[in-house]
Amino acid sequence: MPDPDPAALEAALARELLLLVHHHADADSVGSAIALAAAFPGARISATDGLSAAGRVMAERLEVEIEERPPESWDGTLIVVDTSNPEHCAPLPECESVVVIDHHQTPGKWPAGTLLVHESTAKSTAEIMTRLLAQLGVVLTPEMALPLLAGVYADTGHFRHATRDSFEVAHTLAAAGGDPREAMILLDRVRPQAQRALFLKAAQRLKFSQEGKWLLATTRTGSFESGTARLLVILGADVALAASGNKKGQVRLSSRASSAIIEAGLNLAQLLETLADEQGGSAGGHPGAAGFQAQGDPDALLAMARQGCVAKLKSLDEGA
Repeated sequence: MPDPDPAALEAALARELLLLVHHHADADSVGSAIALAAAFPGARISATDGLSAAGRVMAERLEVEIEERPPESWDGTLIVVDTSNPEHCAPLPECESVVVIDHHQTPGKWPAGTLLVHESTAKSTAEIMTRLLAQLGVVLTPEMALPLLAGVYADTGHFRHATRDSFEVAHTLAAAGGDPREAMILLDRVRPQAQRALFLKAAQRLKFSQEGKWLLATTRTGSFESGTARLLVILGADVALAASGNKKGQVRLSSRASSAIIEAGLNLAQLLETLADEQGGSAGGHPGAAGFQAQGDPDALLAMARQGCVAKLKSLDEGA
């Protein structure tokens, strides 16, 4: 996707900035927003539906204030960080100037006139942010480099899914004062007992099957869907689907895949985008990690996602 017009982007950034992270914002989203706020003093950071445990720890340790709710309207420029779809950071403030900086596979339908800085090949938004700041002539400081390095480290799965560009960006950030050990410590945390209990309950509900040469695991959880799916892959699943639902009928589903099955051709973002097209809702992500949100029954939607995954796994075996 072509980059936005540089003059239009610079004009947008010259206005008062409100930075918006996605729902349950992770280390990549929070770290990228913190770095951008450091580059443009006076910028505010807001979250519409809280931060992930990693995002919250990062903000607390760096002593950065993140507002719980954005204003209903904004006269300057709204910059949405690390978000593929407006529904994943809703409600958006009313604003005439919107910039989206993101690395997820398929961008959603943003308001007309939105400037989109999108690189689907980047493994983290922090990588895009590092290159963007350099293009804008911003000299990286340790205050910017550290959260960006932590974002790269987190979203590449501790560099397991990193590319050559990821390592080049990491080198740039380390040279600018982002200490690698400090970046890892920034993300290091003791999980609360309630979260660990939810993971164990999800493990109790775990169902798995062998589809050809691949192991597919599914489970229901109360929350922490992405962490649950990630842990199921660590346990041995090639593909993991974890879903939650609440009394309002809101369903969230997260998926993760092993490196081996990603190399074989599985694309979780495409799988969940197909589900969103068929059942409504929204989806986005990457080949190895994607999410889905909708109204409905979590068990039914989890079963549909599993069915689509089984069909894809069979096609991978047939094509082998």
